[in-house]
Amino acid sequence: MKTYITNTVEWIKEDWRSNPLRFIVEVVCWFDSLACAILVNATVPNLPYMWLYPMWIGGCLAYAWCAYSRQSFGMVITFIMLAAIDSAGFMRLLLSQS
Repeated sequence: MKTYITNTVEWIKEDWRSNPLRFIVEVVCWFDSLACAILVNATVPNLPYMWLYPMWIGGCLAYAWCAYSRQSFGMVITFIMLAAIDSAGFMRLLLSQS
């Protein structure tokens, strides 16, 4: 177990050393995803979409940049598509408010 923990800590340190900006963005995005999930859970059935959509879309685009910097094509496409789909939903929401 100690080896597993030590290896994990070293992997995190190496990730930080390889690209500190990406590391910070990924951690911020992780908190953003967690905040979105907690907001959804806490506000069902009346979700605050005007807050959630921008938070989620921004996080997806930031994750897409992180995936691009890691040269992970599948992750880039996944997060761009999530951002595109939710951007369309957000636009529909904004148009329905006017």
